[in-house]
Amino acid sequence: MKQRFVRVALIVVGTISTALGILGIFVPILPTTPFLLLAAACYSRSLQRFYDWLLNNKYFGNYIRNYLEKEGIPLKVKVLTLAVLWATTVLIIL
Repeated sequence: MKQRFVRVALIVVGTISTALGILGIFVPILPTTPFLLLAAACYSRSLQRFYDWLLNNKYFGNYIRNYLEKEGIPLKVKVLTLAVLWATTVLIIL
């Protein structure tokens, strides 16, 4: 019974983290990486199918795999992220 509760709790936390990670892609202030990594950790301990879906996702699967394989964030993504961050900052100031 306790294992089932823990498994369900991990799935719920993983799903909420995935949603917040996806939201973080569009909201520059909300961090994407920690939420997606938390989701991957929760899914890996609860349901392999969800973990596989997350790692094979078209949009953020490579992002998570690069981090887990210690390759880091590609330069193209870093430049794009900084550009969006600065553009948002300038628009807010104006």
